[in-house]
Amino acid sequence: MKFTNDEFTEIAFIFEDYNGASHGDFEKRIVKESKLTKYSIEELKSDIIKGLNSNFYLEDSERLNAYWALSKLNDKALIPLMRKWLKSELKSSNHIPVFQILVALEKLEEPAFGQDRSSRYYDDMELNIRDAKNYLGYIK
Repeated sequence: MKFTNDEFTEIAFIFEDYNGASHGDFEKRIVKESKLTKYSIEELKSDIIKGLNSNFYLEDSERLNAYWALSKLNDKALIPLMRKWLKSELKSSNHIPVFQILVALEKLEEPAFGQDRSSRYYDDMELNIRDAKNYLGYIK
């Protein structure tokens, strides 16, 4: 199943809810009204992974939202996949998805950002690229 950007938002909130996040009224309403709650967490996760691995998501914004939604699972089993996708996005010079994967990895307690960073912004492209390369073990 291929998800839309709006569906990724629903899925992110569903994943957060599954993990016991304290949601406000907006997020609670989105989850309550979502037709995606009929699927299990594993089914949603699996469909996102299949979509990413099959290149269903051609737009940067779609992949960014897929990575963001998956990051809400707090599932360390996703780390090898996140590394694979980071390498692919880096190779294709897709700077914003690179940033989102770095954020996802950091949420999974991976040292994705350099220790010298005092901030994390999607438009710090040079620093994000540097950190992605360092994380993946590239030589400068």
